[in-house]
This record gives sequence, structure tokens and C-alpha cells, in this order.
Amino acid sequence: MSASLGTLRAASSSQLKAAQAKRLREAAEIIANAVRIAGAKCGRGSKRIPASVKIMGGVAGMWVTAGGPDGKEAPNAYPFEVGSRHPLFGMVTKSGERIWAKKPMPHVPFLEEGAEAGATEAAEAFSAVIDDWCKTLNL
Repeated sequence: MSASLGTLRAASSSQLKAAQAKRLREAAEIIANAVRIAGAKCGRGSKRIPASVKIMGGVAGMWVTAGGPDGKEAPNAYPFEVGSRHPLFGMVTKSGERIWAKKPMPHVPFLEEGAEAGATEAAEAFSAVIDDWCKTLNL
């Protein structure tokens, strides 16, 4: 029998849908933990980046983010992730504009590295939902 994931989810009971959401959250947490580890290696050892890693979303999909809203929790997260220039701490012009570093930050794609490091384990965690479907929907 061939069925799409959407068809299987639609045929699921509310308990099975709740289990799917739980497994998706578990998979996202595995990736988030791997991102925290990769983020801790930025620079000389970031403490702010791992603390800013969050999981957003719901049953339709989840995202792992870092840096916080507007990058305020870990302002160095974005410059490390993309290798861009960053504002220098405390350096402000007389007109109130931040002075930017002349050279970009080292490129440390910690989100990508964490996602790659946790992908297999996260896939295994979420794939248990297919076992649940097979048992419950007699596939």
C-alpha cells in the first residue's frame, strides 16, 4: 500500500497525532542540542549562542533558531553563521550609529553543522511515528 504522509496523518486518531507531534518535538530537540554544541565552539567558546537556541513551530513543522528575537540574546550568532561583519561593542558615532568591524567574523555555520550532526539521530527518533502508523492503521 502506498500512501502519502498527509494521508496517513489524516487517517490518524487524535492520540496518534499527539504522538506524532511529540516525536517531531523529540527530533527537533536532538538537532537543537547538536546546534548548541556547535554554537559553543564559535569564537573562543560562546556561552550566549547555546543559551539562545530555541525550537519554534508546531505539528506542521519545527525550526531551530539561534540569536533570539532581533539577535538580542546572542548578537554574535548571525555574524558567525554567515561570516559577516558585526557591530563593535560600545563603538558608537556622535550621531548614534554603531561602528562596524572592518573584517568579517570567521564563518562558523553552527546551525548547519548542528543540523548535520543531529540529522541521523533525529530521523530515527521521528521515524518511530511510521511504526505507530503501521500498527494502528494496519499497514
